[in-house]
Amino acid sequence: MEDRNDWQSIENSSPENRELGEILRQLEGLHQGGSPIDWQETRQRCGDALASLLIGCSKSLRLPSLLEGTEYEVGGDEHHLVRVESEPERVYKITHSDSFGCFSRFLPADPDLTGRHFYATVNEDPRLYIRRWMLLNTLGEYQTRYEGLLWPQEDLFVPRICVSQPFLESENPSESEIAESLSRYGYQRISVDTYLNGRTNILLSDAAPRNVRIINGVPVPFDAIASFATPEVLAWVAKSAGNSTNS
Repeated sequence: MEDRNDWQSIENSSPENRELGEILRQLEGLHQGGSPIDWQETRQRCGDALASLLIGCSKSLRLPSLLEGTEYEVGGDEHHLVRVESEPERVYKITHSDSFGCFSRFLPADPDLTGRHFYATVNEDPRLYIRRWMLLNTLGEYQTRYEGLLWPQEDLFVPRICVSQPFLESENPSESEIAESLSRYGYQRISVDTYLNGRTNILLSDAAPRNVRIINGVPVPFDAIASFATPEVLAWVAKSAGNSTNS
């Protein structure tokens, strides 16, 4: 499980994470009328809160001119992808106006015997999105960078988050290659495309070949979903391991 010391260590792991950590604190401190923001609340209240953050952010204010004239490519259900001519070595990712990427939904039952217990689901909480990149940034030198907020694509929607990542030119690895590379970092496969680090309790899901690259033997889960495993997940993993030992 996560605690304040976990996040302090994660934030201090890189300059990119220190900036993401500052944004996370701002998101956690946003409020109107003295009450904390519940990111499951009405779209208008969440949108107004993010707009106030956007207006006060110099990085956000430069984004429209930086991205002007670029072509958006739909990157699955989570992002628009943008290449900026002045920075060909990076890929910009912009969330859709109605969501902030995905989070991982855990289903302990597997009636169809597919081996899959974790499913990518639309995420409405920008804090989970920022935490995701902070956790992934702890895996190696490949770092996701916060670029700012953008106004929504449509009226009555919420502002979007923009991050950028180093551009990778490589093939999709196999599932076995992913499992082998992640095992060197303490991650063990617990379900289809899902891995758990038993020491840190960091959970990587949706770590499928389309979302992972392996560079010089180092795993780069550039679009996997990262979070701390919940007590429910940890209990399920322990029970599954016990059943395996007894069988």
